[in-house]
Amino acid sequence: MLKQLLAGGSVFAILLSVSLSAQAQTSSPGAPKVQPAPQVQVSPAELQKFANAVKQLQVIQQTSQTEMVQAVQGESLSEQRFVQIYQAQQNPQVQPKPQVSEKEKQSFQKAFAKLGQIQQATQTKMNQVVQSQGMEVQRFNQIFAAVRQDPTLQQKVRQLL
Repeated sequence: MLKQLLAGGSVFAILLSVSLSAQAQTSSPGAPKVQPAPQVQVSPAELQKFANAVKQLQVIQQTSQTEMVQAVQGESLSEQRFVQIYQAQQNPQVQPKPQVSEKEKQSFQKAFAKLGQIQQATQTKMNQVVQSQGMEVQRFNQIFAAVRQDPTLQQKVRQLL
């Protein structure tokens, strides 16, 4: 279960990175960010709170992924075409085939705006879940980073899940 949360779906990751890049400059101070983890001491109680939050975050992630895919498809774009258009915007030398039509550009912009809204709502929900477990978002992120790097902590979290 933790692997699913840590790895996520590839479409979700791409779409989330798209919406995150749009908000990178305006990111709130409480927004979870994964940073290199120094040695972090985690008490059993904190690890239990972390695992409880992870369970709930996984549900939020799955719901958000579905909403993002529906937002893209609702604008008559496939996930693949959306990513192609996004990559072309990021790197003008990479032009998708066929060329992006004016209608696709408009659909892309609408879908991109919806993804930003979904990501913002998802971030709020995720922060609320972490805080409802009695943890600060910053501490959750420290533990998250430590768990990603420490196989022993990963095993402990898997057992708690």
